[in-house]
Amino acid sequence: MKQLILSLGLLLATCGVVAAQDAPLVKTAAPQRIRVDQNSVVTNAEGQRLPYQVWSTMVASGEFKLAGAPNYSPANPAFVVLPQTAEERAAQIARMPPPDESPFFKTGQAMAPFKVWDINGRKYDSKELLGKVVVLNFWFIGCPPCRREIPDLNRLVEQNAQRPDVVFLAVALDEKFAVQKFIKENPFAYAHIAGARALAQRYGVRAFPTNVVLDKEGKVVFHALSHPNIAGFMQKAIDNIK
Repeated sequence: MKQLILSLGLLLATCGVVAAQDAPLVKTAAPQRIRVDQNSVVTNAEGQRLPYQVWSTMVASGEFKLAGAPNYSPANPAFVVLPQTAEERAAQIARMPPPDESPFFKTGQAMAPFKVWDINGRKYDSKELLGKVVVLNFWFIGCPPCRREIPDLNRLVEQNAQRPDVVFLAVALDEKFAVQKFIKENPFAYAHIAGARALAQRYGVRAFPTNVVLDKEGKVVFHALSHPNIAGFMQKAIDNIK
């Protein structure tokens, strides 16, 4: 039997009113398809069965893949979580479709003005940010897909560390003390605007995470919901801004 490999990168749930994508179908050697969901039997390499929340988070991280277990059959669709190589991860990302655009913004629209302060007291005025690329992340601590993409967003900041014309702002629903506690334990390299529920509501953002890139005129050039390669598409958007 050929080994079955399943990527659950696009199984990432989106927190909010936008529904998560359906669980993917696994093509088998037979014409039958097996749907993998929270009721599927999934174990680690040692044979220990893993809860859905555990194995789906592992696979969604991009560091693991889901494969048919040694005793797999259409009648016994059992799976095992295995480490994924860098080459497999790169191939997985290359096969992925682009992220879904968010329903809250339109490409080319001018972002409504804002004036906010981060948790360190620094002011960010959209009028004063004209001439810079502004990257926004709408999120909250209790949102699993928001937390999962933080390492990729940190790498995005690092990739643009030598560009003073790129500004990264995380618009958090949580209050300042909660954000400070969270980022102390989970470094997040954006500047953080805490207690910003009203700001998110102002822009109509109701699903999280939502990522937005503004050009140097304050216009939306990229806006998307959760995606396993969100940082890669955001970097392309940044690089395309003149």
